This record gives sequence, C-alpha cells and structure tokens, in this order.
Amino acid sequence: MGQFLNLFNPDLPRTVWVLQLGVLVNFLGNGLVGPFLVIYLHFGRGIPIALAASAVAFGGITAVTSGLLAGALGDWVGPRNVLVAGMLCNAAAYGLYTQVTGPWQAFAVGLLVGVGTGAFGPSVQSLIASLVPPENRQAAFAQNRVTSVVGLGLGGVIGGLIAARGLQGYLLLLVLDSMTFLVMAAVPLLLPSGRSPARARAGGGYALVIRDRGFLQLTGLNILMVSAGLAPMFVLLPAYAKVQAHVGVTEIGFIYAASTFTVVVAQLPVARFTRGRNRMQMLRAGATTWIASWTVILSAGAWLSGGSAAIVIGLAAVAYAIGECLYSSIMLPTATALAPNTLRGRYLGVMGLSWQSGFLLGPSLGGAVLGAFPLALPALCAAGCVTAALGSGAVDRSLDHELRRTPLPVRAG
Repeated sequence: MGQFLNLFNPDLPRTVWVLQLGVLVNFLGNGLVGPFLVIYLHFGRGIPIALAASAVAFGGITAVTSGLLAGALGDWVGPRNVLVAGMLCNAAAYGLYTQVTGPWQAFAVGLLVGVGTGAFGPSVQSLIASLVPPENRQAAFAQNRVTSVVGLGLGGVIGGLIAARGLQGYLLLLVLDSMTFLVMAAVPLLLPSGRSPARARAGGGYALVIRDRGFLQLTGLNILMVSAGLAPMFVLLPAYAKVQAHVGVTEIGFIYAASTFTVVVAQLPVARFTRGRNRMQMLRAGATTWIASWTVILSAGAWLSGGSAAIVIGLAAVAYAIGECLYSSIMLPTATALAPNTLRGRYLGVMGLSWQSGFLLGPSLGGAVLGAFPLALPALCAAGCVTAALGSGAVDRSLDHELRRTPLPVRAG
C-alpha cells in the first residue's frame, strides 16, 4: 500500500495528475480489449488465428505514418490537440470492430486503429515532458507507466470475466473500450496545449533527427525489444496460453492482473534504483529478465495444461513485469534526454515509429509461428531478447558520456 500511495508524488504538478486521470481510463479500456482481441477475431468471428494476429498487427502500417506526423504536428500546434484527434479516431475504430465479420474488415479496422494509436505515444509523451522540468521527467514517466499498467490490469481482470460470456461479451468489451477513448479525448482539453513558439519555428525537422546516431541506435534496439518482448506478451500470450496450454480466458485475465500488480508495486522502486546508474546496463538487465520469462512460458506450454499452466505462466508474467519496469524506466527517458526541446515531438515521433514497428513485426511474425508451431513462439521471443541484451552495449558506446547515466531528480520549488 505504501508504494501505491507514493504514486501521489508531490514533486509533480497538478496538471500531470489531470492527464493521468485520462490515461488511467484509456488504459482500462486497452486492458479490457487488448488481451482478447485476437481471441475475439478467431473464436468469435471465425478468422484463422494467424490472420487474426496479422490483422491486429496491421495497424502498425498506419501507426508508423501517423506517429511521425503526430510528432511534427505536436511541435507545431501542440501535443494536446494531436492527442485529442487521435483518441477520437480510436473511439470510432473500436466501435467498428463490433461490425467485423471477415478478415478484410479486420484488416481495414486495424489500419484505422493504427492512426489513433500512432498519434497517442508521441503526443502524450511530449505533453508530459512539457509539464515537468528535465530532472523530474523520469519520475513523471514512471508515474505515467504505473497509471497505465493499473488501468491495463484492472481492464484485464474485468475483461476476462466479461469475455467468458462469449461473442456477446467480446462485443460489450469493444463498446466499453470505445467509450474510454472518448474520455481520453476530453481530459486533455483541460490542459495547456504544450506548444512552444520557439519549437514551432524550429527548422531542420526529421533531417536533424536521423543524423543523431546514438538516437537511431536506441530506436533500433527499441524495435527489437518491442518485437520480442512487449508486443508478443500483450498480443500473443493470451492466444498461446489458450491454444497451447488450454488456459481459460478468466485465468488469462488474472495472469495479466498478477503482472499488473507487480508493476504497480515495483515500477517506482525500480525507477529510483536506476537513478545515477548506467542506462544500458539497466536495460540489459530488463532484457535478461524477459529471456528467463519466455523460457518458463515455453516450458509451461510444453509440459503443463489448464490450471497448472496458468499458475506457471502467471509466475513468468510476474518476472516479465520486473523487466518491463526496467525497460520503461530507461527507454523513454533516454530518448527524451537525447531530444532538443525544439525537436522533442519529432524525436518522440521516431521513437513512436520504432514502438509501432515492433508491434507490427512482433505479432505478424509471431502470429504466423503461433499458427504453425505454437511452442516456437516463446523460443523465438527469447532469442530476440538475447539479441537485444547484446545490442545494448553498442548503444551505450554511442551515447555521450553525460547521458550514459540517469540523472538525479530535483524537488519542486
């Protein structure tokens, strides 16, 4: 309980908390639907599982484009306005998911989802960064991550209970998710736009971003970690658990709840632990934890079934959550530290591109593997995490000396 109360960080301004209210509701909706979307398309609409996973991942195509556009527009008109537009788009898209009856419709709606999803990351991250001084951004991003994961976990538990009702349950989840996007569109209207006149007049654009060698290496590493870690865990693990280990949807919801509770308890202590430490060493530790988690998930699928498999996969998800805390404490704050204030939106747009690329590649490749040979999925993910752990050393060497360690915070006032 003490760690939960520490969410109310007195060093963060009230405007950050207003934004986090919307983020909490938004991710509650994401948790309601995200773990069950592939299951809905496969079991609820009869779409082959490989096609269902590819349709969900397909939105990465438009997310890549919209993320870059959102970064540039955020520098020009302010990230708040871009965030509102993106959330209205997602509200419409998830409403349309209820009307999907075949593969082509699932792919089409996935493209529309990508427009709003791609805009969310750069705009909300840039808005947070505009509300706090640089020394406190790691705390703000850590708090944002905890708020997000609380929403995801609550949504996962509630979603698992509702999804147990079958097709009608899946449709109710989609309607509820659409409503949460409308809330997320309304809340930022209470905040400053985040627009800086100096930022709006900045020249160079994305040409300057792609000349930053250290930042480009960081985004490449992020693509790998999202493809092999974050995306398969969120999008494909539920289908893997159900198809390979015969775990029920209610149990899947509680697996995500266990992972969520771990992040809520561990995220802020992990963020404090990383202060003053080498960024890439901490990121490597996170990747190593993910390797162990995927190995356990592989073993559970190979040797266990039903309730016993759910328990072991749940334990692996808890370990994975520790690695996720390390990842989220390092990746985004490092990208923000590398970004000049006048180009922050564009830097975060490229970071969003890497994130969306990972969510395109991971589920697309992983979905094909899952459809052909399910046990190969966790093995492939573990191998990707091994590569990421090794690649973190190259990123460390490319960073300026003063950026290799996380900064120590300052108190407000």
